[in-house]
Amino acid sequence: MTKKKNLEGYKRQGKRFIPPMKQLPGLQEQSYVNDLLPELIWLGLIHDRRGYPFGARTLEAVVEVTKKWPQDEKPKNYAMQSAYADLEDKQKAELIDIWKRQSLFEDIQNALAPLVLLYDGFSLTFVGPPSNVISQETLIERIKQCVGKHLNKYETPAIVLHGTMLLTRLIAGTIKVSAPIAIPDLNVVIEKPESVEAKRAAAFMRASAMGEIGMLKVENDWAKYFWNRGAELTPCEWPEYSMTDD
Repeated sequence: MTKKKNLEGYKRQGKRFIPPMKQLPGLQEQSYVNDLLPELIWLGLIHDRRGYPFGARTLEAVVEVTKKWPQDEKPKNYAMQSAYADLEDKQKAELIDIWKRQSLFEDIQNALAPLVLLYDGFSLTFVGPPSNVISQETLIERIKQCVGKHLNKYETPAIVLHGTMLLTRLIAGTIKVSAPIAIPDLNVVIEKPESVEAKRAAAFMRASAMGEIGMLKVENDWAKYFWNRGAELTPCEWPEYSMTDD
């Protein structure tokens, strides 16, 4: 009876069980490593530098500003770097201003330095480089360690990255969950990572994030470039982009 209850809402496809959030019509199958991680790695760098609460404050400030902007026809999730690609100069200035007013900006600049200085087409390049000089070797080592730390979607750093997409929606009030579905406590994956509650919350975050990126149908140009550029910077140490699910 317990097994049946745990798999309620899942659809069997051969030997695979498809979770409810991946059964939505028009959903495009995505890979965490291939597609989602390059979109969220900027937050991984921020988490590595200043911790998870600082990352949450960064996103809260973004939502505070973006709530006042006209809504685009195509929905965005500002946990993803691609959401910043088409911002106007005025909007970029507003984000920088609120980060400065909340004493977040210098740490954000330092955290994002590897992406700003080494990767063309990074959508948050408008934050600019930090005032201090950082060697290329140090920048490469930072991004390499960050990627390695966030590769395993079942470990806390990657689970938190998945959760940033849901957190952004919750802060903005742009997500609605049907009554029978309870949103788990997102903090439990950090505070009690080995608990049953944490594992349930992690599964919910992963399903939510992968379901959303599938619905948003984000182009994978940046993701492919990210992995190819990584291979140029540190040959043989980066995963090869492929369309297989991880």
